[in-house]
Amino acid sequence: MLIRLLSEADLKSVANIHSMTFPESALTKFGAESIRRYYLWQLNGPHKSLCIGAFDETKMVGFCFAGVFREAETGFLRKNRIFLIWRIMTHPWLLNNEIVRDRINYGLQALKRLARKKKAQAAQPKPAVERFGILSIAVHPQYQALGIGKLLMADVETSARQGGFNLMRLSVHPNNRQAVLFYEGLGWKKKLTNGAWEGYMEKSLD
Repeated sequence: MLIRLLSEADLKSVANIHSMTFPESALTKFGAESIRRYYLWQLNGPHKSLCIGAFDETKMVGFCFAGVFREAETGFLRKNRIFLIWRIMTHPWLLNNEIVRDRINYGLQALKRLARKKKAQAAQPKPAVERFGILSIAVHPQYQALGIGKLLMADVETSARQGGFNLMRLSVHPNNRQAVLFYEGLGWKKKLTNGAWEGYMEKSLD
């Protein structure tokens, strides 16, 4: 199994694996090109990203996007707003999907929060705090339970340590029990907010 850095040429395979692994996600509902554009932003945006893939010879069987991301979602929405509006106009039935409606609303609210944050930072600048996070990890359904996810996470953890980070973060849907158990098996801990768990997890690298 080969682990290597990804390039733009790999993003069609990334989109294919994403759609098979997360069939109910709003991004998947918007189609393969929307997924490709999302990961293109994570690859080439103003981030310090580590984008790696696992390959069985020449076939991609898994990927992981990790690192320090700046406006991972809001930047994607701004850069691709015309394309996304066009997708909705040409596929109006997307708005019948509750998950899609929720993500659209979340995205609009996130853009508003970002605008307020930038205004506040302009008035009183603060030094940016870099946090190493796992943005997305997925393994082709036919290759799951073979240890590929662990290989990807191990590679990412090594890079985080080499970068001087002592903590990694991620978020997972609380109802995704399989993913939660996977992360807990790798030493990740649930991070509570006001005594409740909302899907955030951390792993200390000390």
